[in-house]
Amino acid sequence: MASTSATQDTQAATQTQQSGLPWSQLESQPIQQIWGRLYAKSLKITSLGTKQALPVVSPTVSENYDLCEEEFKAGRVEDNHLCIDKTHLPEKMLARISKVHFTIHKDISDLLNPVYIEDCSRNGTYLNEKLIGTGRRMILKNNDVIGLAHATYKALQFKEVSRNQDELKNLPSAIRDKYYVGKKLGSGACGVVHLIFDTVSCQPYAMKHVVKNLLVESTRPRILNEPNRVMNEVNIMKALDHPCVIKMHDIVNRPTSVCMVLEYMEGGDLLTRITSQKALSEQTSKLFFLQMCLAVQYLHAKGITHRDLKPDNILLQDGNEETLLKVSDFGLSKFVHTDSVMRTLCGTPLYVAPEVLMTGGRGTYTSKVDIWSLGVVLFTMLSGTLPFSDEYGSPATEQIKRGKFSFRHRIWRSVSAPARKLIMDILTVDPKCRPSLEQIMQSTWMRDPDVTRKAEKLMGVKVNGGKKPSTSSDIENNNEKVFAEPPKKRQRTK
Repeated sequence: MASTSATQDTQAATQTQQSGLPWSQLESQPIQQIWGRLYAKSLKITSLGTKQALPVVSPTVSENYDLCEEEFKAGRVEDNHLCIDKTHLPEKMLARISKVHFTIHKDISDLLNPVYIEDCSRNGTYLNEKLIGTGRRMILKNNDVIGLAHATYKALQFKEVSRNQDELKNLPSAIRDKYYVGKKLGSGACGVVHLIFDTVSCQPYAMKHVVKNLLVESTRPRILNEPNRVMNEVNIMKALDHPCVIKMHDIVNRPTSVCMVLEYMEGGDLLTRITSQKALSEQTSKLFFLQMCLAVQYLHAKGITHRDLKPDNILLQDGNEETLLKVSDFGLSKFVHTDSVMRTLCGTPLYVAPEVLMTGGRGTYTSKVDIWSLGVVLFTMLSGTLPFSDEYGSPATEQIKRGKFSFRHRIWRSVSAPARKLIMDILTVDPKCRPSLEQIMQSTWMRDPDVTRKAEKLMGVKVNGGKKPSTSSDIENNNEKVFAEPPKKRQRTK
C-alpha cells in the first residue's frame, strides 16, 4: 500500500484497483471507500499477505494500510491481510504472535458504524495498553494504539478517515474518551440525540446532548435550554426506576452543556411506528396504552408530572408489534411541592390540555394534564389521525378549549365502542370530570386479561390492575391535588 500524506487523513478516500488493466476495464471496477488506516509504530510494515485490504500500488515498502473491507486479519499465517513474520518482529517476539492474532470488523453499510477489534490470540492483544481478552472485542476509535503480546509493545495506530473529527469537538472529553459517538438518532428544541457505544463493553446507548442557554435573566420568559431546566431533567431521570420509563446510564455535566447517556431503544419512537403503519390495531394500541398508563401512574406517584406526553416521546424496545414501551424526555417535567401549582404554559400544542391553553400558563393546573395527553395519543394510535388540527376548519387551540372532536375518519368504524367511549371520557374539558389513571385502567376497554399478561411478560413485573402503587410518601388519594416530592432518604439513628 502506498504511503499517504498526513493531510489526507481527514478526508474520506476512495481508490480503484491499480492492476495494469485497460482503462475501459478499470472504470468498471467498483470504487472502494476507505474508512480507516493502520499506521506502523513499533511494528515494521514491509509486506502484505495474500488477502490484501487493497492491492499494492507500488512495490516500495509501505508504512500504512488502508482499510475498506468489512474484515481485516493480522497474524503469522500467510492468508492474513497482514502476515506478521521475522521481517516485522524479532524471532523472540514473533513466537508470541498467534496464527490470527487480532481481527478488525466494521459494518460498512453506514460509515458511522463503530469499528470493532477482536482479540484472537493466546498472548494478548492490547488497546491503549489495556488487554482486550481472548475471544472478546472492544471498539477501535481514532488514534487508538494496538499492542501485540505485551501492553507496552505499541505495534500499530488506527486512524478513522471516513468522518470529520471536528464534529466531535463540541462534546466533553469524558464522552469522547469513554464512548464511540455514532449516527444522529434525532434532534429537537431541547437537544441532539446520538447513538453511542461504550468502547469497552460495546453496549449501545442513546446520548442526549443539550447546550445550556446561560443568557437567561430572571425577568425573561423561561427558555427550554436554561441551566435550571436542563438540570431539572437530569435530577428527575436519576430518580426513576420503572420498566416503562427510560433509564439514565451516565451523565456528564459541564457549564455550557450536559450529556445524558440513556437506554437505547432500537424500535424508534411511537410516532414513526404509527405513521409507517397508518394506524395501530386495537389490541396493539391497548398494549401500548396500558404501558403508558403504568409509566405515568409511576411518575405521578413520585410527584412528577410529565407535561409533554406525545408519540415522539414514547420509545419502543424493538421492531416487534408487541414490544416494551418506555416514556422519555422529561425536559418539561418538574417536581411539584404540595403547596405549589404548575403555572408554566408548556407542552406540545396539539397534545396540550385545555386548562393550560385557557389560562395561558398563568392559572393553575394539575397532573390531569397528562391524562388528557394520553387520550390524544390513544386517539392517534387507533386512527393515525389527530383529534384536533388547524386543518379541521377552526384553530386547533379553540377546538381543544371546547373539547370539540369527532370520530370522522372511516377507520373508526372498525374500532370498538368501549375504546371510543374511553377516549370521550378522557378528552373531557373539565379536569375534575376527567377520569383518573386508576379509573382508566378499570374501564371496560382496558379490562383485558390477555393484554395484561402480555404487558406483564414484557415488563417483567405484575400489573396491579389499576391500583395506585404504594410508596412510602403516602401520596394523597385526591387526584386533583398536586403531588408531593419523592421521599427523602431517612437518616440512620444512632
